[in-house]
Amino acid sequence: MENLTPMKWAQVQFGLAKLNDPRRTQRLISMAASLANQPGVAVSKLAISPADMEGAYRFIRNDQIQPNDIAESGFQVTAQHAQDHSLLLALEDTTSLTYQHKSVRDTLGHTN
Repeated sequence: MENLTPMKWAQVQFGLAKLNDPRRTQRLISMAASLANQPGVAVSKLAISPADMEGAYRFIRNDQIQPNDIAESGFQVTAQHAQDHSLLLALEDTTSLTYQHKSVRDTLGHTN
């Protein structure tokens, strides 16, 4: 697999997303590239223009954009890439987390 820039990767991964408007697909590509270029950074902290930030939030709030449509685009590209290989290694993350903490609520007494 070739080494792609974040923008090229986003175009390959999401360029065929069916979001019922080509501007939505372009916004998805732009957002994905920005997030890939700055991994672990929240959308609110991305180094993008104010107009792009507003566009990102409008995209996120848009009820006509379904997460499954975005995921399906990625699944289709992954399936196409998989056909290029005779052997695939499938990894599974079996990590589980348990958050347990002792409550101090009972020792606080009446709090109203």
